[in-house]
Amino acid sequence: MHFEDLPDRERVEYAGFASLAKVSLRSTSPARGKKSDITETLASMRSAPEYLKPEAAPTRREMRDVTPPASTDIVAFWDGLRTTGGLPSRDSLQASSLASRWPNLILFKCMPPGAYMPDAAFATALRAHRAHDGVGAISSGVEMTAMLSQWILSAVRDVVANGTPVRDQSRFDSPNGPVSYRVAAVPFGEQSVDHVLCNVDRA
Repeated sequence: MHFEDLPDRERVEYAGFASLAKVSLRSTSPARGKKSDITETLASMRSAPEYLKPEAAPTRREMRDVTPPASTDIVAFWDGLRTTGGLPSRDSLQASSLASRWPNLILFKCMPPGAYMPDAAFATALRAHRAHDGVGAISSGVEMTAMLSQWILSAVRDVVANGTPVRDQSRFDSPNGPVSYRVAAVPFGEQSVDHVLCNVDRA
């Protein structure tokens, strides 16, 4: 039965369906090459970063060793610490870097009036970084005697009096014959000389 043959009452009920019955439905595929909305959105987004593997490993930069080499003279090292031309301060001395360069170091504190005492804290720090027992000697090859101590103290007094480095060399008797020693003493202090660093070795 066609829609036109239905009674008027049934035509009203099926009016909505009749309008749809004449519509032809066809499945169509989207045109080739046509970009959808999501395609355009993705195209506008930034691409993910690419992580490239270098063909050669990067060259490592070794840390520059600013500590003085073993052959550097203690006076030249002291002069390098004088950034403003005045005396370097006691705080510029680091036992951890000096102990292996100059094993025969003694740091004296200037105690008024005219007294000089070895800096115990500095000596303890030096011992912590040295591979020797230190019994009866500053280090191997240097035997600390009363005469050697007095000679070192005389160099310290000259440094305090003049505010400049002092070098000296002397010979001392020992059970194995005469031994020559060299001493180099340099001043440290803020306003005036309050510390003197000495290096002693065999000539």
